[in-house]
Amino acid sequence: MRILQIIYNLSQGGGERFVVDTCNELVNNNNNEVFLLTINANTPKHCHYLSTLSPQVIHTDIGASNGLSLKSITGVYKAIKQIKPDIVHIHCSPILIYLPAMFYRKAKYLQTLHTLANKAISFQWLRGFQKWLFKKRIQPVTISNICQQSYIDFYKQDNAICITNGRARLGTTDKYKSVQDEIADYRQNKDIPVFIHVARYSKEKNQKLLFDAFTKLHNSSKEFLLIVIGAGFDNSPYMHLNDTGYVKMLGAKQNVGDYLACADYFVLSSLYEGLPLSLLEAMSMGCIPISTPAGGVVDVITDGKNGLLCPTFETEDFYNTVAKIFDNDFVINKQQIIKGYEENYTIEVCVSKYYEVYKNLLK
Repeated sequence: MRILQIIYNLSQGGGERFVVDTCNELVNNNNNEVFLLTINANTPKHCHYLSTLSPQVIHTDIGASNGLSLKSITGVYKAIKQIKPDIVHIHCSPILIYLPAMFYRKAKYLQTLHTLANKAISFQWLRGFQKWLFKKRIQPVTISNICQQSYIDFYKQDNAICITNGRARLGTTDKYKSVQDEIADYRQNKDIPVFIHVARYSKEKNQKLLFDAFTKLHNSSKEFLLIVIGAGFDNSPYMHLNDTGYVKMLGAKQNVGDYLACADYFVLSSLYEGLPLSLLEAMSMGCIPISTPAGGVVDVITDGKNGLLCPTFETEDFYNTVAKIFDNDFVINKQQIIKGYEENYTIEVCVSKYYEVYKNLLK
């Protein structure tokens, strides 16, 4: 099977990480030829995950200046005609495959909506045409129950397939010991809990809630360390927290597994999500998740059993949820978290479901 995956670029983000994992898993099947087409992965910022792509995956970049342009739209059409794939699987705006979906009918097309349906459309006035394409030309795929319901509500049709996100297992690297030493230097004493937040700085990640709650936690005389990994914080209004001693913002990292292995709790403060890969990464390392009830997170975390789920997006509730870990009777089994990940959220489980969809589309 000739399979083409399409995404804007390979910058730091869940969708980009998922595409690379998917390509790497698909190419393990010797019956597959796997192609990855990017639109503007032509700068170091936009190539964050390129080094982790299997050399067996054939990568091509169009070299457009942005995601949606005449050059990118025509470039995707030309690439599809040249590659002649059996399957075209897009992970960004379906506008890029409007032309081939209409005029190159030898391939089968599908799009993964990595967020809520109303957030995954580039222009609201295209909804009617896109609804028709999802019905006639492009198979829609959602990544969580809440995303599935958002698709039904937004497009008034129930033809999407729900495939829960997966993530390749994380592990430690040869930098693990130096990360251990780094974290030890940050901690005010060796017994305080270590929290970790892994996300780029952005509106939907709602870091104001995160920092407000942890500042309140610090002001209530709780001792802890909050590690923040992700791009964009240099230009945020929160960089001064780096000088407080209880927050350390470290920027983007390739070896996230080393930091998760040194942390006790993973914290997520998002307003909305599809199903965040950072959550699955944390679970794969046995890091106890604490999150707002954003999107598909509520399908993964059962409050008090495999993590803590805040009931609202309010600072006071998030503070109270995080503060539970300081209770003497707080216990969550990390091995159960890892087991839950291995049974439900590995990339192998996820891609096997996609592969069945591919085969059914080609019948």
